[in-house]
Amino acid sequence: MFGRFLGWFLIALTVVMASADAVLALGPADYSGIVTADLLTLLTGGAPDGTDVAPSLLATASGMLLDLPAWVMVGLAGTAMVVAFRKRNKRFRFRRTGGTF
Repeated sequence: MFGRFLGWFLIALTVVMASADAVLALGPADYSGIVTADLLTLLTGGAPDGTDVAPSLLATASGMLLDLPAWVMVGLAGTAMVVAFRKRNKRFRFRRTGGTF
Protein backbone atom coordinates (compact mmCIF):
# COMPACT_ATOMS: atom_id res chain seq x y z
CA MET A 1 0.00 0.00 0.00
CA PHE A 2 2.76 2.46 0.93
CA GLY A 3 4.74 1.64 -2.23
CA ARG A 4 1.76 2.38 -4.46
CA PHE A 5 1.05 5.62 -2.64
CA LEU A 6 4.68 6.72 -2.97
CA GLY A 7 4.69 5.76 -6.66
CA TRP A 8 1.57 7.82 -7.38
CA PHE A 9 3.05 10.70 -5.39
CA LEU A 10 6.19 10.57 -7.55
CA ILE A 11 4.07 10.54 -10.72
CA ALA A 12 2.15 13.60 -9.49
CA LEU A 13 5.45 15.28 -8.65
CA THR A 14 6.64 14.47 -12.17
CA VAL A 15 3.66 16.27 -13.69
CA VAL A 16 4.37 19.34 -11.57
CA MET A 17 8.09 19.26 -12.42
CA ALA A 18 7.42 18.85 -16.15
CA SER A 19 4.95 21.74 -16.21
CA ALA A 20 7.38 23.95 -14.30
CA ASP A 21 10.09 22.99 -16.78
CA ALA A 22 7.78 23.96 -19.66
CA VAL A 23 7.05 27.33 -18.06
CA LEU A 24 10.79 27.94 -17.67
CA ALA A 25 11.38 27.02 -21.31
CA LEU A 26 8.72 29.45 -22.52
CA GLY A 27 9.92 32.33 -20.35
CA PRO A 28 11.98 35.27 -21.59
CA ALA A 29 15.13 34.34 -19.65
CA ASP A 30 17.75 31.76 -20.62
CA TYR A 31 16.44 28.23 -20.26
CA SER A 32 18.23 26.28 -17.58
CA GLY A 33 16.19 23.27 -16.46
CA ILE A 34 16.99 20.98 -13.56
CA VAL A 35 18.90 17.91 -14.71
CA THR A 36 19.08 14.62 -12.81
CA ALA A 37 22.65 15.33 -11.66
CA ASP A 38 21.43 18.51 -9.94
CA LEU A 39 18.61 16.63 -8.24
CA LEU A 40 21.03 13.93 -7.10
CA THR A 41 23.33 16.61 -5.71
CA LEU A 42 20.42 18.19 -3.80
CA LEU A 43 19.32 14.85 -2.32
CA THR A 44 22.72 13.39 -1.39
CA GLY A 45 24.69 16.55 -0.64
CA GLY A 46 27.55 15.64 -2.98
CA ALA A 47 28.13 15.81 -6.70
CA PRO A 48 28.12 12.56 -8.71
CA ASP A 49 31.61 11.18 -9.28
CA GLY A 50 32.57 11.56 -12.94
CA THR A 51 36.35 11.71 -12.84
CA ASP A 52 37.11 8.55 -14.82
CA VAL A 53 40.30 8.77 -16.88
CA ALA A 54 39.18 6.15 -19.41
CA PRO A 55 35.39 6.29 -19.61
CA SER A 56 33.77 2.88 -19.74
CA LEU A 57 30.42 1.94 -21.16
CA LEU A 58 28.85 2.07 -17.70
CA ALA A 59 30.29 5.54 -17.04
CA THR A 60 29.00 6.76 -20.40
CA ALA A 61 25.51 5.34 -19.74
CA SER A 62 25.35 6.83 -16.24
CA GLY A 63 26.50 10.18 -17.64
CA MET A 64 23.71 10.07 -20.20
CA LEU A 65 21.15 9.30 -17.46
CA LEU A 66 22.45 12.14 -15.29
CA ASP A 67 22.05 14.58 -18.21
CA LEU A 68 18.33 13.82 -18.60
CA PRO A 69 15.79 16.25 -17.15
CA ALA A 70 15.00 15.48 -13.52
CA TRP A 71 11.30 14.92 -14.18
CA VAL A 72 12.12 12.02 -16.51
CA MET A 73 13.97 10.05 -13.85
CA VAL A 74 11.40 10.84 -11.14
CA GLY A 75 8.64 9.72 -13.50
CA LEU A 76 10.44 6.47 -14.30
CA ALA A 77 10.96 5.78 -10.60
CA GLY A 78 7.29 6.49 -9.84
CA THR A 79 6.06 4.31 -12.70
CA ALA A 80 8.35 1.48 -11.63
CA MET A 81 7.01 1.69 -8.07
CA VAL A 82 3.38 1.70 -9.20
CA VAL A 83 3.98 -1.36 -11.38
CA ALA A 84 6.06 -3.19 -8.77
CA PHE A 85 3.59 -2.65 -5.93
CA ARG A 86 0.36 -3.06 -7.90
CA LYS A 87 -2.49 -5.05 -6.44
CA ARG A 88 -2.42 -8.49 -7.98
CA ASN A 89 -5.27 -10.88 -8.45
CA LYS A 90 -5.13 -14.14 -6.57
CA ARG A 91 -4.20 -17.05 -8.78
CA PHE A 92 -5.60 -20.37 -7.78
CA ARG A 93 -3.47 -23.35 -8.57
CA PHE A 94 -6.42 -25.76 -8.59
CA ARG A 95 -9.96 -24.74 -9.47
CA ARG A 96 -13.13 -26.63 -9.08
CA THR A 97 -14.74 -27.29 -12.43
CA GLY A 98 -18.37 -27.02 -11.50
CA GLY A 99 -18.79 -30.51 -10.08
CA THR A 100 -20.55 -31.09 -6.78
CA PHE A 101 -18.84 -32.77 -3.91
